[in-house]
Amino acid sequence: MVNNSISPFDILKWTILGIISVFTLLGNGFIIVVLGYQGLQKRNILPHDILLIGLSASRLMSQMLSSTSYLLYFENDMGIFNQDVVLICWNFFNMTSMWSATWLSVLYCVKVTNFANCLFLWLKPRINMLVLRLLAMSVVISSIFFVPSVLEYFQQKKWDNLTRNSPLFYVSITFCISLIASTLLLVSLWKHIRNLKKSGLGGKDLSTQVHINVITLLLSYIFFYLLYFTGFIILGTNVFNYESLERLIFKFLAISFPCVHCIMLILTNPKLKEMAGHILNITRRAS
Repeated sequence: MVNNSISPFDILKWTILGIISVFTLLGNGFIIVVLGYQGLQKRNILPHDILLIGLSASRLMSQMLSSTSYLLYFENDMGIFNQDVVLICWNFFNMTSMWSATWLSVLYCVKVTNFANCLFLWLKPRINMLVLRLLAMSVVISSIFFVPSVLEYFQQKKWDNLTRNSPLFYVSITFCISLIASTLLLVSLWKHIRNLKKSGLGGKDLSTQVHINVITLLLSYIFFYLLYFTGFIILGTNVFNYESLERLIFKFLAISFPCVHCIMLILTNPKLKEMAGHILNITRRAS
């Protein structure tokens, strides 16, 4: 149990954490319900939607476990063991969400880009099914590498191996893959816009505006992902003291990425964007 005295700064800190948590839960829950319901109606869920549902479900579980760990932090009767079990589960779901986001970026990259490359030409007709197998394989392999660290913890050895080495390893890999896929997609979209301008269409063409909006969202995604990656590395290496303001800032940067990315996914998915618009219209009419 922590000290009973709560400062105004603590209230502000927990309020911000609470707001981020609520938006993360609502956003990911919205994606799961909308895509899941539409998939059940059509009795067919596209690989793209499966990745989105898997990403949102794992982030939903991660956020719920994070909220649980915050509650355990203030609870007397809950021992360190329970907090560590929550952290183990959180690491698994966080790992799953990172791989889901990574292969989603790869899927977008392969389907949208028009590079005259043998690898891309081979991947295009196969990527829908291949990406699901890659997701399953990457999660299984990462879990296998994660098991020794868990066993070491239960044998009361080095807990640092569980909280630092394994998460930092897979976060670094997923970040590099996502960055490469997003960069290739940006290059392809920019070349397409340049070709449209050369043809005289320029900003008059609706397709050009759509591509510019996608590029803006992609740049925002890379920016926030970079902040998340930096924050995760700094938090994992304990550069700053536990209660320092610098550590808290990087913690906010790290936990805000799933929320921001969720909003981006809703804005770029026609089905999700349309349903969100309907809900907002109903809310406005009701008020």
